[in-house]
Amino acid sequence: MKLRKTYRLFIAVLMVLFLTMGTPLLALASQDDALGEVRSLLENRYVDVVSDDVLEAQTVQEMLDKLGDRHTQYLSAEDYDYFLGSLDRSFSGIGIELEMVAQGVLVTKVFEGYGAAKSGIKPGDIIIQAAGDSFAAKTSEFCVSRLRGAAGSMVDVKVKRGTQTFDISIERMVIELPLIHSEVLENHIGYVLVYSFGLETATQFDEHVRALQEKGVDSWIIDLRNNGGGYTQTALDLLGFIIGRENAVILKNRSSLSILYKATKQDYTLDTLEQPVVFLTNSYTGSSSEIVTAAVKDHEKATIIGDTTFGSGRVKALLPLSNGDYLKMTINRFFSPHNYAIDEVGIQPHMNMSGVDELQTAVLMLKNNALIREDSGDKAGYLQLNAGPNDFAISLEDMRKSENWELGMKILDSAYVTTTLQTGTDEGWEPFHELYLKDRSKIYYPDYVRAGDLPNIPLDKVFTVTYNKAIDWKGVTSESVELINATTGERIKSEFAFPSDRIMTVTPETELKPGTEYWLVLHSTIEGANGTKVTGGVAVARTVE
Repeated sequence: MKLRKTYRLFIAVLMVLFLTMGTPLLALASQDDALGEVRSLLENRYVDVVSDDVLEAQTVQEMLDKLGDRHTQYLSAEDYDYFLGSLDRSFSGIGIELEMVAQGVLVTKVFEGYGAAKSGIKPGDIIIQAAGDSFAAKTSEFCVSRLRGAAGSMVDVKVKRGTQTFDISIERMVIELPLIHSEVLENHIGYVLVYSFGLETATQFDEHVRALQEKGVDSWIIDLRNNGGGYTQTALDLLGFIIGRENAVILKNRSSLSILYKATKQDYTLDTLEQPVVFLTNSYTGSSSEIVTAAVKDHEKATIIGDTTFGSGRVKALLPLSNGDYLKMTINRFFSPHNYAIDEVGIQPHMNMSGVDELQTAVLMLKNNALIREDSGDKAGYLQLNAGPNDFAISLEDMRKSENWELGMKILDSAYVTTTLQTGTDEGWEPFHELYLKDRSKIYYPDYVRAGDLPNIPLDKVFTVTYNKAIDWKGVTSESVELINATTGERIKSEFAFPSDRIMTVTPETELKPGTEYWLVLHSTIEGANGTKVTGGVAVARTVE
């Protein structure tokens, strides 16, 4: 379930990101032939009034540099073709997933059946040179421009693998990647990953949703992380499956003339299924992805978790030039259905889960969806979380697992300002005591007694636990007594000693971290010498700075 935090790029998707978020790849030889056309388009159709200083520039490059709009770019005919292909995830490349490192391009994934795989490229390889150009300290735009090319052409690369360096030739091939991926998680959660808003994205979304419905899912995760956008119409089409025929986006031009667009009418909406929907976003969720996210949030159709989106609230037009090239130019800004600005500010999630695995968080929140549908009954061992339009039941047992610990803490952090919590009891839900947010051991171990508060303990602390009756120490294991880093959930390996039938010492095998809170958890699985259960307890200790 864990996903890598590093933002990884497909050779295909790179073109989308570069043309919407980065520096363009310019065909310098031909662009100045279109100088007059570019000047006229900027003067008459750009989203803002353009100053004379910009319009009087002597080259297209100078004009765009002075304009300072990263979304307005000159595209050669070749760049234009790659741009459209990348929106539909159909492109010519070598077939790798990559991330940038100081030496060049680190290969993180190799797609079977394409040039890189056929030439023996492996994950972990670093491409340090291509087409005779070094990749050291180069931008991702530069590197991708050398690796891409016409299908059937070859590119010579230099590869570093461990301590070895070797040369290899790779054939560029047409690569077709899906626009949508879906699967069932935890046997009942429908997960839909939207890679890009291409021409067929809405159609594929419908197909995947119907297939998941046939598998009996009862809740949904729509993943828009790292989705840099695509066609505006596709966003309206996909929104029809979520908000119905409702207001979807407001476009405004330089005169602040507003045009309201509605979502496309579809055969059904997820809302009519009365099933909770969670959207995942991050700082690379942009453009058409933000149209969808903003509309879903305004209409209260889904809970948004993750990070604030990119803030690319601009509509770009691809305008043909007489020399065969194109100007991709901002012609409108878009706003949410409730007229909230998106450009340069982004969309804030209901729950900011940056720094942890957003997908794992969503699964944790939706895993016990059936419990929410039951109005009454035993809810002991659960927290009810309200975020956005949905309620979620979160298992305390799941929160206590080391792999979920930081997720749980992050959820509780968000509860201060953006969510509402309730505590589960054997009779249903009860109001949550705000005091618990300050003493979270009462949340994680609600039925345990406070076994002590130990401020300013040394880093080599030996804990001494004294019971008021004789204990059967033979049953004590590392599972019945845990020393836990309260921030990370790390279990600290410790040694146990039993000086008497009522006293136990706990000695951490490694030095504790300074300025850190630890919980010494004594589980109720410990038994007295007479076989009776002992009430569980938690001692809260804080190390010296």
